[in-house]
Parts: sequence; C-alpha cells; structure tokens
Amino acid sequence: MSEYIDFTSEIPWDKMEILLKLGNEFYFDPSSSIESEEYFLKLLSKYQGCDDDLVTLLRADIKKDFKVLDKKPDWLQDPEWQFNNGRPMEFVGQLEIGHDKNGLYDDAVFYVFWDREMGITKTIIQTA
Repeated sequence: MSEYIDFTSEIPWDKMEILLKLGNEFYFDPSSSIESEEYFLKLLSKYQGCDDDLVTLLRADIKKDFKVLDKKPDWLQDPEWQFNNGRPMEFVGQLEIGHDKNGLYDDAVFYVFWDREMGITKTIIQTA
C-alpha cells in the first residue's frame, strides 16, 4: 500500500497565482522544491503590504535572480530550477539526447545549473 503525502504550500494562494504567472515568464515553478518555496517566501516577506506594485517588484527581483547564460530552459516536464544556499542557480544550458543514442525508450535532456560564487554545478535529467 502506498502512502499519500499531502503537500500544502505556505505561500498564500493570491501570491501563488502571481508567482505561477511569473513562473511561466521566467521558466520556474515556485512549488517545485522546498528550496524554491523557501526562496519565494523570503522574497514575498520583503514586500508585505505592497500589493499594488507587487508584480512589478517581484518581476524585477526574479529577473535579477533567475539568470541564464544564453537561453532559458526548454523543460520536457515541470520546471525544476536549482537552488544553492537559498538562491536560484544560473542556468548554463541543456544537452538533448535522443532515445536512439541513450539506450532508453525516451528522449533525455540534461539541464545544467551553476553557482558561480561557490563553484558548484547541478544537473537535472528529464525524459519524455
């Protein structure tokens, strides 16, 4: 028997709707990981009481923090932007491998992220 895990975000729904729209623009999902949710909760706390300009304020911070070296990720599945030390990592690029070359039934894409300051890279693999 499998266990059902109930996930409830601490991000209020009205703010989550704003973040999801911005996520479509910047290719992230605010609820994709604990690190992602913690980053957005911290970001939202900066702007408590600023509902009128919240989208503009958030967009400016997100644009500054969600850096890409060349092109934005073209996710096969849901966005899995990587974080390190509470900050989004820079998206370096992606490597697409067809199923005829990887020995699998599906195509695979490797997404590479980099924390310049720490010298750390993370790679996510998605298949479809």
